[in-house]
Amino acid sequence: KVLGYVEEGKKQGAKVECGGARHGSRGYFINPTVLTSVTDENICAREEIFGPVVCVFKFKTEEEAISRANNTTYGLGSAVFTKDLSRALRVQRQLQAGLVWINCYGTDDVRVPFGGVKESGFGREMSEYAIDNFTQIKAVRIAVASQ
Repeated sequence: KVLGYVEEGKKQGAKVECGGARHGSRGYFINPTVLTSVTDENICAREEIFGPVVCVFKFKTEEEAISRANNTTYGLGSAVFTKDLSRALRVQRQLQAGLVWINCYGTDDVRVPFGGVKESGFGREMSEYAIDNFTQIKAVRIAVASQ
């Protein structure tokens, strides 16, 4: 399925800078893949691929980058890479994503909630916010005879 996205992305004008093929002959492993020349309409920009594929986009302004990042029906996670922490904090407030990494990507901590917005899901995994997903609340009322 992941390679299908890459192949369709190439048909739609994306250029594979590296990767884009199976790794080995056993299992379902794919080489890390970097795509450039990806338009906002390209399937690789519009879908959640859930594989080792990254699309590189050029932008001129911060506002353009934010608008393009939010122009999707998904919102699981996003990342901001910059030397300017004030900019990173300003941008993350505007990104429509359940998790924003700053100057890193994919790091997990059980204390930090993880989950998406929009069509990327609801609820949270990990952290105290996830407890409700794994428990059921039951109310019990007992009538006690008065003496």
